[in-house]
Amino acid sequence: MKPFYIDYPQEKIEEHQHAYRCLHCKIPTTIIFGLLENHAEDCSYRILQSKSTRQGAKPGSHKAHFDEPHIDEVD
Repeated sequence: MKPFYIDYPQEKIEEHQHAYRCLHCKIPTTIIFGLLENHAEDCSYRILQSKSTRQGAKPGSHKAHFDEPHIDEVD
């Protein structure tokens, strides 16, 4: 499942009552629809998020919470 990105800075579209767009690439939120690839290729938000996604955790580099031993559990 693809990540859903809704934390990008937005600005109101002046001509419309309830319409917003990305502050950086000016694409309406109804077109972006929470997908990073729907931002413009040169959008600074998209570039920053793409870099952080690539630099994120490597597969197998973290242990999921449910795999950790729980010494304080009671039977």
